Amino acid sequence: MSDMTYDDETFQPEDDGHDDDVIDSGPIIAFEDLIFACENLSDLLEIENEALANHDPETVTVLLGNKEALVRLYEQAVHPLVVSPELAETLEPEQRDELLAVGTRLKELISLNEIRLRAEMDAYQRVINIMINAAKKKAANGTTYGRAGTFGNTGNRASLSFNKSL
Repeated sequence: MSDMTYDDETFQPEDDGHDDDVIDSGPIIAFEDLIFACENLSDLLEIENEALANHDPETVTVLLGNKEALVRLYEQAVHPLVVSPELAETLEPEQRDELLAVGTRLKELISLNEIRLRAEMDAYQRVINIMINAAKKKAANGTTYGRAGTFGNTGNRASLSFNKSL
């Protein structure tokens, strides 16, 4: 690296691409990122909704990582509009129409996804409750081999456990 000195009058700083005459307007809308996130999240939700309708938890699990990443991207891209809704006025009319269309599609798919996820979770919970109640009834009537080598009635002392990850 060379050791150069500059006279203050002749030294011109590098152009940083920032125009000092332009006032910073605050956050910028990442329109392309927002459209990308909305479209891809909508496509993913269509697949997930179909998997939920077909009771396919493996597909739902596989999609989870991508869903989380797209939701984070969506949140980052929409944040400026949430903070400063007036930024929507800076969009071209075609951009607003496109954003409205993908946003409407996404909203409908999210609503359907919520309904299907709740139904799936309720169904799993009902199955678990049936198994728990059946196990409790079976345990109440069970017999055990006691310390003295005799059979005895367990009453309600039997332990019960189940896999909560279901």
